[in-house]
Amino acid sequence: MTTLSSVRKGFLGEQRVITDLIKKDLSVFMPVVDDIGVDMVVDTSINIYKVQVKTIYTLKSKTSIEVKLDKHIEGDHKIDIVAVYYQPKDIIAYVPFADKSRINLALHTAKNNQKYKRLWFYEFMEFPP
Repeated sequence: MTTLSSVRKGFLGEQRVITDLIKKDLSVFMPVVDDIGVDMVVDTSINIYKVQVKTIYTLKSKTSIEVKLDKHIEGDHKIDIVAVYYQPKDIIAYVPFADKSRINLALHTAKNNQKYKRLWFYEFMEFPP
């Protein structure tokens, strides 16, 4: 079996997010050219969001994943939501973009049972209204 390129992994993640959003009865629009870092626009009938999809295949630590957003914090804020697709569990988190270069999302409880300032993946599984 061949190893997928990062472009192909990203494409598969985008398709999974699109499927999830359509199942949630949301309208999804795709740019003709993806050169500003917006993968899709989602209309909830209440708000319109610019969404960037990040596909993650591995844990950063034993309990969490890390999403790098360095290129999205420079210049104008072009995205509103980061859709994080974690492929091994086939789950998606819709995290509001907070102008940070990295997002760490916990999937499991840490050995020290730390809860303070810990973002849980499962808290973001619904798309905002």
